[in-house]
Amino acid sequence: MRFRLLLFLLPVLLGACSKPAQPVRLDFIGNTTLTSGSRVVNANDTLSTKAYAVAKDNLLKRLRITVRYEPGPSPVLYPVPISGFNPNNAPGPQEIVYLDSLIKPTAAAQESEYLFENQFSARSTSGAERWQYTAIDAADGSASRAYRLTVRKADSAAVFHNYTTVIRPVPGSPLAASVLHDRARVFLSLRDGLLLPKYAVRNNEASVQANQQLIDLVCVANRAGTTIRLDATAADSLSRKLAPSSWPVANRRRTRLLNTRLTATEFGNARTTGSFASAFAVGTAATRDSLSTGVLARGNVVAFRTANGYYGLLLVSDLVPGTSPRLNCSIKVQK
Repeated sequence: MRFRLLLFLLPVLLGACSKPAQPVRLDFIGNTTLTSGSRVVNANDTLSTKAYAVAKDNLLKRLRITVRYEPGPSPVLYPVPISGFNPNNAPGPQEIVYLDSLIKPTAAAQESEYLFENQFSARSTSGAERWQYTAIDAADGSASRAYRLTVRKADSAAVFHNYTTVIRPVPGSPLAASVLHDRARVFLSLRDGLLLPKYAVRNNEASVQANQQLIDLVCVANRAGTTIRLDATAADSLSRKLAPSSWPVANRRRTRLLNTRLTATEFGNARTTGSFASAFAVGTAATRDSLSTGVLARGNVVAFRTANGYYGLLLVSDLVPGTSPRLNCSIKVQK
């Protein structure tokens, strides 16, 4: 009887002494201010997730984050009446690599661990987005966690797309090598409303270069933080900062930017593609190549035409210079 009892307990004892089957563990840290699970959010909400990874047998090597937009993040132009819309003609899903980076974990008690905080913006259009985080160790063991965010925008049927965004440039070059510059979300896709950090558009492996084709504007502050401007990625003012090896010329978009005399009230009343195009037609360029706003001020209204021909307006609703500069914008763009 004693022998049978030992045989019965042996698998339990061995299981208790063995290491976990998974070589890598990944968890989201949860509290009231962090996003750690699926939920409904507002368009362009600023959200934050803390991902904690630990590896037992090998050092952690890489962290990868992907976002799948369903449908894609571009706005949909619905027919009038909307009852004529065919769901089969809706845009398909679009997935981007948001982060793909080698990491330097801390090692303690025969484990390697890594904590990463991702501050990001929700989509600006109605739909869902699935964020998947994957931690990979030196032996290619991995663990993944994901959540799904849903945005329901009340004015999705409008004939133009509109949203607000807050950009916090770090003084100095937006492509400087520092943690602050890496995480500052200063790369804007005007029509989609996506606001991305540097690590989503440039890394050593060039695995995020495809995202560069989404970017229209880069928000730039001078070294003192006293001035802020918006530059198209093809602007002469960025030519020395964007090395062809890390940002190929083919990925630089010529989004034209013209200053207007429109007031905030006139911006609010502009609601058609024709009004956007008319403002652009009489606008004035701040630079020779018309690919930069020049120094911005509160109340400025900038008319733009993206590289693929979409017209729109951008209102500087607030601007705070200084060591932690901030630019608040309201944007209307042709669907």
